[in-house]
Amino acid sequence: MKLSMKKSFSMMMLVFMLVLAFAVPASAASQSYEFYYQNNPSSSYNAHVNSYIVGDADVTGTTVTITLQDDYYPQLQADNGTGTFVTYYPTYDANGNTVFTFTNSNPTADINTKLSVAAGPHSSEYELTIHWN
Repeated sequence: MKLSMKKSFSMMMLVFMLVLAFAVPASAASQSYEFYYQNNPSSSYNAHVNSYIVGDADVTGTTVTITLQDDYYPQLQADNGTGTFVTYYPTYDANGNTVFTFTNSNPTADINTKLSVAAGPHSSEYELTIHWN
């Protein structure tokens, strides 16, 4: 009888721990990053493009959120981790900054993107790589 009770209690504790593990959502991790222009770490354009980054990225599982200064960015195409670019449209924070949330199957690796910019003579699509620091 005692053995049966111990097994039941152990099983109940195991189920309880599993329920807790699944109930606790994954918390976002802040991750410092920079853009490489055309995947070139020594490009002279990197300093200019990086000056528009607002804070660290939030990475939760396979979801990445980045914020860029102002509202010059109508869309972002990001590699989903398989070499396929998926188009994402922005939201805006209280300061009028552009927020992009996208997914990548391996957000710990560099992520290739194509950022559309709508800012007068600088309006174009730019090939940028998110490089994690």
